[in-house]
Amino acid sequence: MSAGARRRRAARLWTCVAASAIAAASGCAAHRGAPVTPVAAPTAACPGATERSAVEAICARDGAVRALQARFRSTVRAGDRTREAEGVLLLQGPGAVRVKLFTLAGLTVYDALWVGDARAVEGAVSLPLEAKSFRVRLRPGEPVPDPTVGVSLALWALWQQRCAEPPAQVADRPGRFELDPATAQAARREVAVGNGEVVEELVVRPAAPGAPEDAVAARYADPDCTLRFPLPRRIEMSAPAQGWRAEVKILAIDEDPELDPRLFVLPDAGHEDAAS
Repeated sequence: MSAGARRRRAARLWTCVAASAIAAASGCAAHRGAPVTPVAAPTAACPGATERSAVEAICARDGAVRALQARFRSTVRAGDRTREAEGVLLLQGPGAVRVKLFTLAGLTVYDALWVGDARAVEGAVSLPLEAKSFRVRLRPGEPVPDPTVGVSLALWALWQQRCAEPPAQVADRPGRFELDPATAQAARREVAVGNGEVVEELVVRPAAPGAPEDAVAARYADPDCTLRFPLPRRIEMSAPAQGWRAEVKILAIDEDPELDPRLFVLPDAGHEDAAS
């Protein structure tokens, strides 16, 4: 099969997964996991959460979430522009994340794939309505080349392993812990714990010389207690240096689905505009 045919086949498969997640329809994806689980009514904290230690709350996700499909609604603000869209996020451990945003009419506005680890992460980001695409390869210590790729890269970083090394409590700041930043290719990484849940996470990437700190903050709320591992239903993200912030509401989650590996194959670099 030619490279072009592989790309077209992967694109069709991804479109099918996105449509399936939005409509919760059956018979589209080549492989299916359990039915997508609608989120339940909000609760303050999950039963038993407050009995967990802070370290247990921080590290539990590392071994519990290996694959994920989530449908969400987002509002992204950048400068004087506001974009509201629905989307699908696919996670395949240990280091692949794909996210797609589309209008209510089904038009794709953002499609991003990131695959990598502590040594290097590679991404392909496409904005079809703007006829733009980016191919990015980042190694530790390299700054984000363009804010356009920042939102999806932040999602990749936030989903990387938290406890490759034991968390260390921040001096004089109860409930706040430093994490090993290497797995997320970060210069610094912290989390805050409240009521036995991670409520805030900070990932600081290296910034260009003379530029302000490139920090992405995520605040989590409304853990879904119906899931095997509680995940937040609401996420607020902000990246002041990159000039964007986002509000995300999780609509449905499928834990440990069978995701076709072709969904996480990067396109040929020759077909993207280099941004690294």
